[in-house]
This record gives sequence, structure tokens and C-alpha cells, in this order.
Amino acid sequence: MEVVFETAEGRRFEQEIWFFSSVLEMKEKIEKLHGFPVARQTLVFDGKVLENERDTEYYGIMHGSRILVRLEPDPNPPASAAEVSIAIPSHKTQFKISVDAASETVNRLKERIADRLAGETGDRMSTSRLVLLHAGGELQDQWRLAECGVWCGSEIEVTVKAPGGTAAVGHGARKVRLAVQLAGPGTKRVSVEVNPADNVGELRKELNRLREKQHFNLPAEGFFFIYNQNVMDEDRSFRWHDVRPGDVIEVFNGSVTGGT
Repeated sequence: MEVVFETAEGRRFEQEIWFFSSVLEMKEKIEKLHGFPVARQTLVFDGKVLENERDTEYYGIMHGSRILVRLEPDPNPPASAAEVSIAIPSHKTQFKISVDAASETVNRLKERIADRLAGETGDRMSTSRLVLLHAGGELQDQWRLAECGVWCGSEIEVTVKAPGGTAAVGHGARKVRLAVQLAGPGTKRVSVEVNPADNVGELRKELNRLREKQHFNLPAEGFFFIYNQNVMDEDRSFRWHDVRPGDVIEVFNGSVTGGT
């Protein structure tokens, strides 16, 4: 489900969270996607400060709910100068680029990326064709990079719109619905929604919640995920695994050891 987070400074963003997510897990996702450390966050819903160990069900948080994010001042702000990684799957290229995160805007970074591509291809495309994605969200032209949670070591994916078109080539930031099924005949299948930028490990957390809330039976001895006959790396994203809407991920009994 999607909920709306708003900061006291007026920044507003929609964020997909799992049903039954704990408050701490919400804070961790905000830190991952927007760069606000968990220790600086206080979440407020319906006039109540949310406690880390409680979950969305306890507070009655539903799809479309609005949650206030209060941020304590950062005692050690990160350095403005940063080196970030740029990946452009449609051009099969990636490179690192130095930015001034505190002052440089998304649009300025697009111009620099377009210049870099022009140097490689001899053809400079319009920046309006570039879509920058960071941690599953599209970056807006007027934002400063620091406001997007972009700091040293951040990874930015670039998708390229077809000339005169509106749809970006490659994967976007929309959530996708897929099916999860226990391996073996006649087993139960459940439908879940995931953010393509989330690591596969987030799916393990959601299935454990379903086991508690909806009695979804999981192997007691442990389990791992198989997609397209390959073991999934839970530290990699669904986008990295090229998971598409409607695909099926299988849950196998056991564990995966190094070298498997």
C-alpha cells in the first residue's frame, strides 16, 4: 500500500510500504530512499507519535494515510562534494561522476549526463528525454540532489524516453504485482506488490508477516527464492533480477551456501 509522508519543511513524497510494516521498518525505508537517518526521525499520525515496535495495523494506517515526519537537526551534515554512480541500461554504460549535492540540481546533472553521452556517440539528446531514478523514485528537475537523498556513493539509474514519446525505455519506478508460490504441486500461491528498487530481502520480511497475520505456511527449516530457475540474491533489487509484472517467484525449502 502507499502512504504519504510530509516533512515540516513542506517536502511531500508517497512511499509504498508493506501491510503490517513496523514503524521502525518505515523509518528504515525512509532512510534508504530519502537519506534521513532513522535516529533523526519522529513519525506522527493522527496526532500520535509512532513507537518503533508498533505496526501499521496497530495505528490504523491504511492506503493513502498521511504521516508527518519530524526531523532533528543533523549534527554532522555530509560533505557537499560527492561521487555518484550513473547507470544507463539502454546504452549499456555506467560511469562515476562528481557532483555538488548541496547546490547542483537534477536538471544540471541531466545536462552533464547528456554531454557525457554526446562525447561517446556524437549525438547530443535533449535532457527532456532523460529520466533519473534513485532508490525507486523519479527525481524532479528543480530538486537539489541533496534533497533527493543523493550523496557520495549513491546510485542513479537513467532511462531514456523515445524521441517524441512519453514512456521511458526500460523499467520505471512503478510498483509491480507478482505471485509467490511454495515449490511443489498443489501449493498455495499469494499475490504481492513490490517496489522494483527494493531488495529481494524485503519479500522475506513480507512473507514472514503473512505467516503471522494470514497463516501463510512457510518452510520451518528456512527457505530461499527461485526466479526463472535461478537462486535470487536477496541483497539485490527486483529490478536487478529483471522481475516483471505477473511473474512467479518460488519459495524453496532449505538454505543457500556460498558457492551455490
